[in-house]
Formats: sequence, C-alpha cells, structure tokens
Amino acid sequence: MKKILLLSILIFSMFLTACSSNSSSGQTGGKDEQFTLKLGHVGPADAEHPWEKYARLFAEEVEKKSEGRIKVETYPASQLGADREMTEAIQQGTLEMGLISTIAMGNFVPELQVWDLPYIFPTDNAKVDEILDGPIGDKMKEAISQKQMLALSFWENDWRAMSNSKRPIETVDDLKGIKIRVVENKPSLDWFERVGAIPTPMAFSEVYTALQQGTIDAQDNGTLLTYGSKLHEVQPYFTFTNHIYAPLAVMISESTWNKLPEDLRIILEETAVDLALEQRQYSRDTAKQLGEEMKAAGIEVSELSEEAIKGFQESAQGTYDALAPELGQELIDDMLEYRE
Repeated sequence: MKKILLLSILIFSMFLTACSSNSSSGQTGGKDEQFTLKLGHVGPADAEHPWEKYARLFAEEVEKKSEGRIKVETYPASQLGADREMTEAIQQGTLEMGLISTIAMGNFVPELQVWDLPYIFPTDNAKVDEILDGPIGDKMKEAISQKQMLALSFWENDWRAMSNSKRPIETVDDLKGIKIRVVENKPSLDWFERVGAIPTPMAFSEVYTALQQGTIDAQDNGTLLTYGSKLHEVQPYFTFTNHIYAPLAVMISESTWNKLPEDLRIILEETAVDLALEQRQYSRDTAKQLGEEMKAAGIEVSELSEEAIKGFQESAQGTYDALAPELGQELIDDMLEYRE
C-alpha cells in the first residue's frame, strides 16, 4: 500500500512539473500581470512634437485600454541611443519598443531601402497613406518580422529636406561640393555622390555639434527635426527638397511581443494603427508651421521650382538602376506606379 501511495505521489508531482514547464514555454502573464515597456526615439523632448506627443498619447491609450496592465514609458531625445543603437537593442530584446525612422533601418531590413530611394514616393499625401497602409506596407512589415522585431504601424517622420551653411539649394547642381550628413544607407550614399555632394554618415545625436564646428556643411532632415533639434540655429539656408519620404515605424521587440498575452498584443497593435492617420496629419501640419517659424527666425527658406524638381527626379534614375538588382525592380516599379 505504501508503495502504491508513493508511486501516486510521484506521478502527481511529475504531472505538476510538466504543467509548469508547458505554461512557461508559451506566453507569460495572466490577467493580473503588469508590463512596463520602454519606448525610445531620437525626436525632441517636446510634448507638442509629433513623435513625443503621439508616443505619450499611445502610452495613455494603451494603459487605459489595458486597465493598467501595460505601462509605456517614453524616452525622447536619444536618451536610449541613436536609431541604429535602439534598433539593435530592439532586435536583441534589451529594449522593448521604439519609434524608429525606416531610413535608419535599411541595414537591418534591406527591403526598406526601397523607401529610401530619392523621389520614389508620390508627392500626394493620400497616395503616401495608401502605400503605408496597403500591400506594400504589409510587405515591409513582413520583412521586418524576419529580423526579431515587429512594426505595429507606420507613422510619419517627415519629408526630408536640406539645410546648409553654404548657399541656397535651387537646382541639383547646387549640391556639388557640399559635405552633407546622411543616414548610412546605400540609396543616400549613392545618390548624393552621383549629384556631386560629399555624403558623410553620422549619428543624429552628433549633428548639431558637427554643423556648429563646420565639420559638415549640411544635413537632410525635414522641419520637424531641423527646427525641433535647433539645427536651424547653425544653418542659414533651408530648402524643401522633399527628396525622401521617411516613415516612422512603431517598433516592438519580438521577444517582448512573445511574452505578452494575446489580448494585450491586440491592444498595442490596434492603438498604433488607430493613431497612424491622425499622427501623420498632425505631423504634416506641424511641418508647415515650423517652416514659417524658421522664416520668422531669419532662415532663408525656399521651395524648388517645378523645373528644379524635374531635374532632381531625373538625377535619381541612376540610383534606381544601380540598386535595382539588390532591392528588387518589381518593388521599385510598384512604388513608381503611385507616383505616376
């Protein structure tokens, strides 16, 4: 009888161990477990800036919908590192979330470099939204998901423009000899070299000092970062070249995602998607307003003529041809259909 009792206890213990092992191998977290997620970005620590404003709104909505089970803490102004460093941390699972410009992710997800091709996006914002929220956007999300991280939605960084300390940029020829800070990716490096500029890769956190000291002559961010990070203080000329459209990906680490219960995953993704159109519109309105504020601050702000835009667009064809074998001619063609 004692042997039977001992055997029963042993079997029951093995059963409990197996159950415990199975539960720990899948999603963790019950209805009462709370999660705190850090979300970093390189945008200014300004509550009205389109990145930080909507990062905070995202955090508020997520906490409300989850009844406090998820708390998102925002870390602006490169507090958690530059885009590249944060992307690596998200990929490795040491950072939970980030708002990362897709132009900084091309070395991690090569497919995204198609979006970095100069003048590949249409100038019509409605068509831009169709790209981000449609089949092409879904393809990009799938490519990102193969790299141990997920894009919940695409918000807006800005249309990239150019500020410099040398002269107004009125035609593509005006770029010759200008040493410009660029994101380290093939489309930017190839195109700027083709038009005679001197592309210089550099982390965004180093740009202000480099411009101030004359280490570089120029940089190519839109008004949101140029004004928000006070780069205009050391750059007398600004031109709305709109040469690259830069989406802003709402990123989450795959390892973090796998720890969350299904209902919390749904809340995070739906909130990121629901805020996308609103964030993009606010970003566009703010970009225009900051352009006017730069003018008021004494910066020479200009826009390209139609003839100049045509020249810039033509200058990009060589980059399309050079990178098509690597990036995919079909995807380039799919993008250009929206531009026609």
